[in-house]
Amino acid sequence: MSREMARRCFLANAASPVIASAYPIEPAEESPTGFDPQFALAVTVPLAFAAYNAMTGGPLNLPPGYDATALIQADRALAVAMADEHPVAAKMALENNIFGVMGRNLSTRTAFVAFRGTADLDDVLADLDVIPVPYEFLPRFGFVHAGFRAVYSLVRASINANLAATCAGCDTLLVVGHSLGGALSVVSAPDILVNMAPHIAPSLTTFAGPKSGLGDFVKAFSRLVQTCLRVVNFLDVVPFIPLWPDQHVGTAVHVDSGGPIGPLSRHSLFAYERGLEKLLPASA
Repeated sequence: MSREMARRCFLANAASPVIASAYPIEPAEESPTGFDPQFALAVTVPLAFAAYNAMTGGPLNLPPGYDATALIQADRALAVAMADEHPVAAKMALENNIFGVMGRNLSTRTAFVAFRGTADLDDVLADLDVIPVPYEFLPRFGFVHAGFRAVYSLVRASINANLAATCAGCDTLLVVGHSLGGALSVVSAPDILVNMAPHIAPSLTTFAGPKSGLGDFVKAFSRLVQTCLRVVNFLDVVPFIPLWPDQHVGTAVHVDSGGPIGPLSRHSLFAYERGLEKLLPASA
């Protein structure tokens, strides 16, 4: 089967359970206590966009008051070394080793780590290794998606080298990501809290994130990371994959962007932005 045919089969199979279980939602009733769509639109969505901007080398366009302290860079030497075992993850890093941006807002004492996704996420999800592997960064922490762990392992040193300086003067740490970046946010969070100074408990917001691990990882993650909100757009197929037995962490926030229905048409960060705008009060 050709790569393109494999991609189409992957999307068709992924879309089937999504469409079958789809139902109209009332976003205001579905939003859990503690989620602020206005803050998401003002801060976490722009941070997610900034992670993509870092990859392209354009202006970051960070939210007002936020400054960048470092780029999240993959270790290209490590990518070469893992190319045989994890060819897709290695190829991503060798093609563009910028995976996001780190920074802070000193006036609000808030630091951030923002991960990007990828332009061809459907191909990446179809090809990344889905075999469950031990979390590795913490003992007895369950099993995670092998491909996501591999990508995170490529950027881990960059985050560790810059986190303490990024968090200087801050007591809050936001970890944000869209799509593949959502998976990286989840995989990174326990490691960041336990193994990286200054050991600030991260608050996660992910958009369109796929599932990242098995039930044992989900339980361990939930005991350690207290705040994890995952925003899911109606009829976006990506949050439904990989299929069983992988599971989600955190609390779902449902939005409905409207617009065309297709395997990935509801998946873009712009669609999520439109969906979040519908959660605002009519007077906003």
